Amino acid sequence: MLSGAYFLQQHRERLSTVSGAQFLSNHENFVRELALRQDDPTDGLDSVERDRFATFFSQCQRRYLAIMEKQASKDAIAVAMGPAVSAGQNLDGFGREAYERVSGLIGMLPAYSRMVMVGCGAFPATLFWLRDQFSKSFHLGLDLDAQCVETARKLAEIMGFNDMSFNVMDGKDYDYDGVEFVYVANQVISKKSVLDQVSRSGSVARVVVREPTRKGELLSQAIRHDLPAEFMIEGEGVESPTFLSYDLLLRRV
Repeated sequence: MLSGAYFLQQHRERLSTVSGAQFLSNHENFVRELALRQDDPTDGLDSVERDRFATFFSQCQRRYLAIMEKQASKDAIAVAMGPAVSAGQNLDGFGREAYERVSGLIGMLPAYSRMVMVGCGAFPATLFWLRDQFSKSFHLGLDLDAQCVETARKLAEIMGFNDMSFNVMDGKDYDYDGVEFVYVANQVISKKSVLDQVSRSGSVARVVVREPTRKGELLSQAIRHDLPAEFMIEGEGVESPTFLSYDLLLRRV
């Protein structure tokens, strides 16, 4: 097995010099090999070197997901035949994986009437899955990228989901009063700021934060050891070897 530092440097070089389909392939290979390693390749690195790798690979992960989500939305729009009973009924490939990624939440969430997802992206798979489980509830997706919001809104409209809305907004600035449940996506950069804002609204009883595994911390920010005092960990979902992350369920203390 390659040493951790050499492994990371090798993949950084492979990802730095390619674009398009080759970038997607190289990134998928990196995540697959990272998941299969028996060790954490960052062990033994000093904090500066580790942060440098994490910054690079997290940027690659966001770039990869942006491309894949836009394509998944395009594919879903192409096959949509009008209002859908279930958002997941015509999904396959990346879209299906993203949709089923949060299925471990079945039985963990109590019913709610209004929820907000921070970092919904162009293909709001998590919102769609939640909507399929809680079809009588209202779902709102927030994202900083106006193009992502417009794409997600168009897809939801074609599927006939009138109980779902999307806004261009930073989750750390949103007023969560009246919201009962909040979901924070894995690629949200300032999870701590978002959770601090959520904690100020007493109506929010539960929060799910998509949290990276130890190896996944190369791809996104971890928050479980820096939670606001208002919330405690209530449960954990199933780890995804594809996304190197899992759902962390929080409840208000």
